[in-house]
Amino acid sequence: MSNKRVFGILLVIIGVVFLLNALNVITFDFFSFAGWWTIFLIAPALISMSKQGVTTGNVILLVIGVALFLRERDIDFKGYLLPGVLIVLGISLFVKKWNAYFVIYKEC
Repeated sequence: MSNKRVFGILLVIIGVVFLLNALNVITFDFFSFAGWWTIFLIAPALISMSKQGVTTGNVILLVIGVALFLRERDIDFKGYLLPGVLIVLGISLFVKKWNAYFVIYKEC
């Protein structure tokens, strides 16, 4: 399915939800939860990851978006941030080397 179709389907679904909310068929308030604006950081990072794969830039954007979202929700993550970053960096280095090993092995 092309990106235009997926985007079009998402727009139709969002439009229907807003219309049903305006008609009082359902109760939906998108802006009622704290940190709703962080979606503008998290969504592009996830979309970029799905299109281009995991890169340093989209991981940084995702981490910043999630960190700001947790801060808006009054969830204390400060004690977990450094260990989490170290674990993710270690796994990414391991996976990159592991993938490089299989590419070299596959070519031989």
